[in-house]
Amino acid sequence: MLKLLGRRAKICTSVGVRNIEVLGEKVEEAFSLSSDLVELRIDYLDRIDFPTIREAIKEHVGRCILTCRTREEGGEFKGGEDERQKLLQNLSKLRPAYMDVELSLAQSNPRFLSSIKSSGASLIVSYHNFKNTPSLQSLKSTLDEAKPFGEIVKIVTMAKVFLDNITILKLYKSSKPDKLVAFCMGEKGQISRILCPIIGSPFTYASLPDSPTAPAQINTKELRVFYDLL
Repeated sequence: MLKLLGRRAKICTSVGVRNIEVLGEKVEEAFSLSSDLVELRIDYLDRIDFPTIREAIKEHVGRCILTCRTREEGGEFKGGEDERQKLLQNLSKLRPAYMDVELSLAQSNPRFLSSIKSSGASLIVSYHNFKNTPSLQSLKSTLDEAKPFGEIVKIVTMAKVFLDNITILKLYKSSKPDKLVAFCMGEKGQISRILCPIIGSPFTYASLPDSPTAPAQINTKELRVFYDLL
C-alpha cells in the first residue's frame, strides 16, 4: 500500500449504471477491486426503486456515497428539480456514509439541507466546473463558501493545461486534512486525481473498468495497482 507523507491512498469507485437490476453486482465488483468507498450515481438509473437500491448497498451502506446529479453538474437526471430534491431526501433515509449535495443547492435551499442532515448521513458539498480551472483565489472563495455546509468539500474542475493541476492542489493548503476533495478532470488532470489523497484528500474517485462517470477517470483496478506499486 502506498504510504507517502504518512497516508494510505483511498479510492472511491463511482458507479453509474442504467439497469437497476445490476446495481448490487456493480457495487460488489467495486469492493472486490479493493475500493474503500463506492459512490452510487442514482441519476444514471433508468428506473429508481428504493427497495432495490437498499438491497444493493445493505452490506456496505457505511461505505457508500449517494448522489443524484443535475445535467448542469455533469449528471444524467431527467426529472425536475423538486423531484430530484425529494429523491435526495429519500436516499438520505437509507443512512449512507455520505450524501453528496451541490453547493448551489446548499446555498439556495437551507431547509432542504437541514432535512438531509437530520437523516444522520454526513454531507459532501460539491462544486464542479466542466469548462476550466478558475484562479486559486476564486477556488479559495468557493472553498470558504462551502465549508459551513458539510463535513467534506468537493471541488472538481477541468484541466486545460498541466499547470491547472498545481492550482487545484495548492487548495489543500487552505483546508484541514480529510476535509477537502479537490482535483482536475480531463486527461491533463489525471495527475491531480492520483496525488490528491496523498496530500490531504480523504480519497480520490475512480471508475469501474470501461465505465467512467467523468472525463478521463482512471479505473479502480489500474489505480490500485499503481498505488501498490509505489
